[in-house]
Amino acid sequence: MTASILVLGGGTFYHVRNHLSIAAPAFGTTARWLHEALVDSDLVLTKMADAASSLETNADVKELVDESLTKKTLRCIVMNVALCDYEGTIGTLASGKHAKRLQSREGQQWMDLTPSDKVIASIKKQRPDVFLVGFKTTTNFSPEEQQTAAYRMLSESKGDLVLANDTVTRHNLLINSKNECLIASNDRIEVLKRLVIEINNNGSFTNCVEFKR
Repeated sequence: MTASILVLGGGTFYHVRNHLSIAAPAFGTTARWLHEALVDSDLVLTKMADAASSLETNADVKELVDESLTKKTLRCIVMNVALCDYEGTIGTLASGKHAKRLQSREGQQWMDLTPSDKVIASIKKQRPDVFLVGFKTTTNFSPEEQQTAAYRMLSESKGDLVLANDTVTRHNLLINSKNECLIASNDRIEVLKRLVIEINNNGSFTNCVEFKR
């Protein structure tokens, strides 16, 4: 990696058994758009968004982030990856990509869910100087609830900006570390444009050359 900005996108899996995984569905559309809009950015997608990628799990993403944080050229991380919020276990057998496959003829099964470690929370601990952008998805929240959820994530990660989007209302917010709403709109592209401006204004980055719908 040589660029100042790292844009991460796509979703991850948590492998429970052979042929059974928990997934955080995301296919890299926003990350690709941001990469095109931000000069001096590298784009890294997970396998869910790019078949050629080797990044499948939260652990894979964490390893990539940790390695990237050792690069002196890095000034900004745009953390658009949808990471699995939970790890799952069925019975006493350790989970894994090649763990014993379940047989549907055996009927109902129960899965224990354990919250995953937050990858984004480790970034500022290692590199306080890195400008950190996160994303928060909500479902049918009011704008006030949406902002509260976004700011909670921002506070916990010690990040600089969070873009919150609601998959039901289609409402988007951009929140800074002072809990100020910089823009709110149902037009996601307009909010993404403002995000690019904020990234360029708050870091030593080259200005974006153009926006593409």
